[in-house]
Amino acid sequence: MPSALVLAVTAENADALLSGERDRDHRRIPPKKLPARAYLAVVGTGSVVGECRLGAPLRQTAKGWALPVSQPRRYRKPRPVADFGLARIPRSFRYVER
Repeated sequence: MPSALVLAVTAENADALLSGERDRDHRRIPPKKLPARAYLAVVGTGSVVGECRLGAPLRQTAKGWALPVSQPRRYRKPRPVADFGLARIPRSFRYVER
């Protein structure tokens, strides 16, 4: 079964990733179980606004590890993080069962 994780992002980063404006996410410490489905949780809202496919780290940059993003999909209506088995949005990411 492929991995799934809830990824904490800012509203600006979520919009850029879901619109296709950005094709990479940068993480100081990347998840170990990649590729994976990533649910994008906007910090401060308690909700997940969409999902994408997160690939294995490409290279390390000044911003951190560059993780390729593909297949972005915005939800019509944001979903609460409780739907993903979490009490709150994680600091960076958290693996979930989906």
